[in-house]
Amino acid sequence: MKKVSKRALEWYRRNCRAEVFRQKRMSGLARHQRLSLSRSVHFSTAKLRLPNLVSLGGTSHRTSLIQYIRKLKDRVYDHSISNVIIDFSRITELHPCGTLLLVAEIERLLQVPAAAKKLSAVYPTDRVVEQMFQHIHLLERLGLEPRIEEINASNVVAWLYTSGHEGDLDSIAEELPKILTEGSNMELRTALLSGMAEAVANSSEHAYVKTHKTPLPGTAPQKWWLFARQVGDDVAVVICDLGLGIPGTLEANWKEELASYFKSRQGVKRQDHKMIQLAFTVGKTSTNKKNRGKGLKDILKVVREQKVGSLSIYSNRGVYALDNQRSSEASHDERNSIYGTIVQWKIPIEAFGFEVSEKS
Repeated sequence: MKKVSKRALEWYRRNCRAEVFRQKRMSGLARHQRLSLSRSVHFSTAKLRLPNLVSLGGTSHRTSLIQYIRKLKDRVYDHSISNVIIDFSRITELHPCGTLLLVAEIERLLQVPAAAKKLSAVYPTDRVVEQMFQHIHLLERLGLEPRIEEINASNVVAWLYTSGHEGDLDSIAEELPKILTEGSNMELRTALLSGMAEAVANSSEHAYVKTHKTPLPGTAPQKWWLFARQVGDDVAVVICDLGLGIPGTLEANWKEELASYFKSRQGVKRQDHKMIQLAFTVGKTSTNKKNRGKGLKDILKVVREQKVGSLSIYSNRGVYALDNQRSSEASHDERNSIYGTIVQWKIPIEAFGFEVSEKS
């Protein structure tokens, strides 16, 4: 047998060591890949605490609410987060417009099965706030068992909460405060119902004409949400839709009127609050029906001429407010958009032709 030379033996040993090193290296890479994979599928929990006041009134409160909603959506659609907890514990005060926007956005997330699986909640610590969220069944939909036996707070039980996809109010007519259908002030009653019908119809017909960047996969965007109440000396109605907003609807359906308006007003910017005011003047809709497109004009005309109640409109960044009690009318743009429209009317019961003592 031929003796192996020292040179050949050294070459063999070097190659063996190289192969062992290569195998160790590959084993290390495989282990690193396994660890990386385990990290990529490691899920976490995001807990988001709402501010103490849920409102669209005032820039700071509005900004806090809109930023919260934005974070909520981001966390729900972050694939590295498996659980998103909506923490209601800090809330001490709910305003109708802000509350309706929050509820609408949460309900829209709950329409998506993948998103709904991620969502859970922490009970409010304020008893009235808990009654409100239990009253509208929001806590139950987020997996929290109702724990208040009797909803008895006067500023909770009076509120009707409903939502739907219909283009009219037929489905909820019997649930609305009776004064809206029985008052002797026909002009006010008709105008208010016309405004409500227009807002509801917008959500089904042209509020969602275009693909809006905020609707989420799997949602049914053609929907509206409504709060209504008759309590004390007032009737209040709040309607929300999360479509294009009044500015987007004007851009989509009233191009000629829009061009003419801004052509005759050199230097006027296309701000959202200007668009809201323009909506009071246009006279047709994308449906081309003569009785449509008049809702906002009708209610504004009556509230202004009869000097009763107040009207507030939030649409995208725009805000319009008419308050007869304070003799004020103002409009402006905010920094953040609500990506939709919320209209609120507040009318004294006496304005409907009822004596305050006759109210139920």
